[in-house]
Amino acid sequence: MIHLLKNICRVEIIEAYHLQHSDIIAERGIWLNVYQQFSQIDTIGLSSVEISDKIENKQRIFTTKLTMFRKEKLLPGAKKFCFRVTTVSGSQFLIGCADKPYPVIQNEESFPSAASGKSGATVTVTLTSTIPMLSILD
Repeated sequence: MIHLLKNICRVEIIEAYHLQHSDIIAERGIWLNVYQQFSQIDTIGLSSVEISDKIENKQRIFTTKLTMFRKEKLLPGAKKFCFRVTTVSGSQFLIGCADKPYPVIQNEESFPSAASGKSGATVTVTLTSTIPMLSILD
């Protein structure tokens, strides 16, 4: 029996323009070519990624949705970011690349009415593109 541990234990962020020297290898992943300095995002608990696809105008379109829970919102301002996620087994994946379209960040804050409720911000990162979440190749 094969156990697949795809729980996301670490989320990191980088400005998209830093990835301009990376090479996307079709059906395999992305080769970063140059050491990149990603900044870790503080999250609470494990994060999740959902990937769906559909055919639109005879082309496959992927929707990648990263969801994480934090103490505060993630506000990108005018910057364009990409995200590196790491699974509990050590595999790394990249959401987004140096070119458009870029991931869209959405924040949802909760202020629960009960003392036992979960308060904080749910951050959802969505990328709709012809390129799915890419495995980072070493």
